Amino acid sequence: MDHQEKVPNRLNSVSKIGNMMLASFEDIKRQAAEGKKMVWANGLPGFLLARGAGLPVLHAEGLIAGLAAKGLVKPLQDAAEAFGLLPDGCSYARSFIGLARIVNGDYSIDTYPNAELYRLPRPDVYINVPGAGCGTGRLWGDSVASIFGIPAFHMEPRVNWEVSDLEYNLSDMIRQERQFIGLLEKVTGKPYDWDLLEEVMGEVKRAVTLRYEIMDLCKNIPAPASFFDMAASIGPVCHLVGLPGTGDLLEEMKREVEQRVAEGIGAVPRERFRLYWNGIMTWPRLGILGRKFASMDACVVAGAYTHLIFLPRPERIDPEKPLESIAYNLCEVLLNYDYAANVEGIARMCREYSIDGLVMSETQTCRASNSSNFAIMEGVARKLGIPATTMGGDSCDERFYSEAQADTRLQALLETIEAGGKG
Repeated sequence: MDHQEKVPNRLNSVSKIGNMMLASFEDIKRQAAEGKKMVWANGLPGFLLARGAGLPVLHAEGLIAGLAAKGLVKPLQDAAEAFGLLPDGCSYARSFIGLARIVNGDYSIDTYPNAELYRLPRPDVYINVPGAGCGTGRLWGDSVASIFGIPAFHMEPRVNWEVSDLEYNLSDMIRQERQFIGLLEKVTGKPYDWDLLEEVMGEVKRAVTLRYEIMDLCKNIPAPASFFDMAASIGPVCHLVGLPGTGDLLEEMKREVEQRVAEGIGAVPRERFRLYWNGIMTWPRLGILGRKFASMDACVVAGAYTHLIFLPRPERIDPEKPLESIAYNLCEVLLNYDYAANVEGIARMCREYSIDGLVMSETQTCRASNSSNFAIMEGVARKLGIPATTMGGDSCDERFYSEAQADTRLQALLETIEAGGKG
């Protein structure tokens, strides 16, 4: 069987998540037309507080990643570069700032196909909750807020340099959450709906818990779902998080994965190599990368982007304590600790998922996400003796991806694993 015949067994349930994503954007337009205030957001999971105020939310990374995976993000990047932003700036930020210019009427998209996709409602408030080490989040939010002349709120988790820092950082995050709720009350002119927030957090806990149960099933050999399946199904714990129905989608996905485990069906038909992906997903090449790894009998089983970022502490979610729940899922996460903690956590995950090698995604326009790559490669190699390689690309800008480089580096990694007696 040659490489071209080896294609991944994609999960059927993932397509339903994509359909719900598309429906959510139409619902956002509907709610805006009915006069509801609109929230634009980047980062997670602080915007859940806007759900508690009954406000529709347009989540930057969720929208941009989905468009990039479908090859539809270029009009946004063109609008940003016409504004003067350089191509090597954060492609998430560039794309969302470009969207802001389009929505504000500063850049015409009449000559582009699918123009209606980008005609989204104007925001009334912007919330920014950058991940650990992100250097663009605040400027990104301020740029969008400036274009529309709206307030921006920056909710920023502190790094836990020492374990003892956590208690203070949690209390500081809860303080920031209460400040944002005060802003939401000013924007809506209504008291905050704490009962609604509890309902939202109940849906969040169900969805996030189900997703981790699905990922735990991938410890089976062969893995019934891959990192690419889990990346494609981030919607229910990202843009869609907290909305009714997200738990139902993940319940269906879990049943499909359990059926595969029972029947011994793998995401990769002839799984020989089990890999870990560190870094952001290269969304413009999601399908291509899934097929490429499968063609080489390699299954990417787990990764930082799917396992360590989107509400990674479901056990800390208590719907009756929503502010604490959100704070824990912003502050008590592996990526918010130092390199040594990250090496230990990733090594533990590699043991749990029987990982043979690491692929370190070098996201061209996110320096922060690349900064720990070599420390992690060395640290995990010292602990487990497994090899790693880097692979260039970008979260949303396809111009930075090289097919030849990806082929060469992946092939070299698999040969190294095989020479070591694995695979």
